[in-house]
Amino acid sequence: MLHRVIATIVSFATYMAVCAQGICTINGKIADYKLENGKAIKTVSLIRTDEFGRKNEVATAKVKKDAYSFKYKVSQDEPVMLYTITGFDNNGCIELYVEQGNVSVNTPKATEPEKSVVCGTPANDTFTEYKNLINGYDAENPVELIRREAARIRFLIEHNSSPMAPLEMERSVMPYLSDAYAEQLVKSVSTNLYNHPDYLSLRNAVLARILKVGSEVPDVAIPQDNGTLKHLTDYRGKFILLDFWASTCERSMAERETLKELYEITKEKQEQFVIVSLSLDKNKEEWKNAIKANNIEQAGWVHGCDTTGRTITFFGAEKTPRMLLIDPEGRAISLNMESDEVIEKVEMILAGDLYYLDKEN
Repeated sequence: MLHRVIATIVSFATYMAVCAQGICTINGKIADYKLENGKAIKTVSLIRTDEFGRKNEVATAKVKKDAYSFKYKVSQDEPVMLYTITGFDNNGCIELYVEQGNVSVNTPKATEPEKSVVCGTPANDTFTEYKNLINGYDAENPVELIRREAARIRFLIEHNSSPMAPLEMERSVMPYLSDAYAEQLVKSVSTNLYNHPDYLSLRNAVLARILKVGSEVPDVAIPQDNGTLKHLTDYRGKFILLDFWASTCERSMAERETLKELYEITKEKQEQFVIVSLSLDKNKEEWKNAIKANNIEQAGWVHGCDTTGRTITFFGAEKTPRMLLIDPEGRAISLNMESDEVIEKVEMILAGDLYYLDKEN
């Protein structure tokens, strides 16, 4: 075990010494570069998927005969994330991690991009080792299948500081685990990854599975109009009314009047309480127009818009309206408040009546 640790340290030190400063260079080769229609593949694209599942093309490259190359500038605080290279048949793609250094991608056939071998940087080398391990088992054999899943979990825990660990835990392991084991899986991830988007996604997915009154709520993202992201944890230390709404929902629009009344009551107590209104409008212009038309663009009233609708699913719902009350420690006081009780309950809390701590209520 010790020699593996030493080898890893030496490998990482070598990587740090030779990698390009702030640049990820991806050099790809396609041995058989013809697609199913017999024509040569001409271009490929480098795609990043954000935490809402939206795909963004960050670069394109021409395929000259059997080769292509990307040079992607990595910002200093950018986490190491899984990207895809697209442009193949049937939505086929190559998965790889973008990080500082030189990444080599070798694809045997343009018709089988999933069989590409990616190496050259720490995350990609670990990811390739992981895939080789999983592919080494016969998935058609029940006994082999059990051994494969055990090996998968063992590998991810042993490599818990690699950015590929939380992603694979969420998409490949967690669906088959009980809630208790899923919680343990989250705890196995290295603390070095606690701010990584894939760790946050894994943690949110587990919190969503065990969500109930009194438990910690998922730390959902709140996309701002200026392109930045806020998170619920940014408001820790305050009571939060989390309001899911949409300008196309009549009930949501009717509740704006209740929330405007609540805002007037609480606007002098923003050190204790905040309204976070998260719109699920598909069209951002409709969202912004609704805010202006209803005069709810007020100081301290937090607004965000999730056009994908993903955030509300963490709370066991898909439709608006939905209002939740959250305590300063991030725990759920109520998971579905009715509009006619919101003002009464918030006033009680701000007056010091923490009614929700009484288990008989």
